[in-house]
Amino acid sequence: MNTTKVGVIGAGNVGAAIAYGLTLLQTCVTVVLFDRTLAKAEGEAWDIEDAIPMLSPMDVLPTDKYEDLADSDIIVITVGVPQKRGETRLDLLGKNVDIIYKTIEELDRVAPKAVVIIVSNPVDVLTRMAMVVSTRPKNLIIGSGTVLDTARLKYQLGKLLKVAQEDVNAYVLGEHGDSEFIAWSSAAIGLIPLNDFPLPPETSLEKIKTEYPEITRKRGYAISDRKGNTAYGVATAVIQIVDSILRNEKKIYTVSVTADPKYGIGNDVVLGLPCIIGKQGIERQLVLPLSPEEQRLLERSAAKLEKAHETLDS
Repeated sequence: MNTTKVGVIGAGNVGAAIAYGLTLLQTCVTVVLFDRTLAKAEGEAWDIEDAIPMLSPMDVLPTDKYEDLADSDIIVITVGVPQKRGETRLDLLGKNVDIIYKTIEELDRVAPKAVVIIVSNPVDVLTRMAMVVSTRPKNLIIGSGTVLDTARLKYQLGKLLKVAQEDVNAYVLGEHGDSEFIAWSSAAIGLIPLNDFPLPPETSLEKIKTEYPEITRKRGYAISDRKGNTAYGVATAVIQIVDSILRNEKKIYTVSVTADPKYGIGNDVVLGLPCIIGKQGIERQLVLPLSPEEQRLLERSAAKLEKAHETLDS
């Protein structure tokens, strides 16, 4: 890898999990963990640092100064008010938009060429606002989108069908939230369309299509209800995106992106859609063929996100 400095903004549960995962997997040479409370960043960084002698040499640097993020190749933003029980991700918008504005302005000042990955919720609307306020090209601003939701779907389907999750080719699209949906019409197991794949005797395609959207959609809430937050899944999703950028892998992820006009939902809406990710961030957006019902669900999700965005101007 030619570029190996990754910044993580926010030393909370998600930020710390990302920093630890980057260290454990040796994804980069240097991790800079930023938090406005320096002691918090130091505590997490020093705890992670204690693992390094049992791994390979690298640096984990705590800081409360944006200048220490200069020359970062990728910067991950996790800051914001956490989601409370009973709140949707969109409920966090008014609380987190100013934080994202200020953070992006600082990053434009100290690291204008870095790829920025936004994890803070509601990730789709915040990614859109980051694109508006930032001076960097849109392809260098990526929201984590429905990458985690898609991973959850692949895991559950793989377990049900007794195949490796890597061979489950199915995507969750739209809002990272309650209006997300599964593109069943293009779902396949390996090269076999899901409609033609042999199913266990105790289930049916209709049952899968009825139950699995709810399982995927409610998974985050179920975890938060039990432990107060989600961290490891989203951290792993982000680390995969980081690794794909650093290695220029050209992998496909359903990240938050400005929708291609071919989707017919407006040129400004940002939501989870399949994109090729490489060293230039979003290198290409793919237009996935949708059934009429899936197109309706995409339009519904886009309308919901557009309405949330409009509240920022009111």
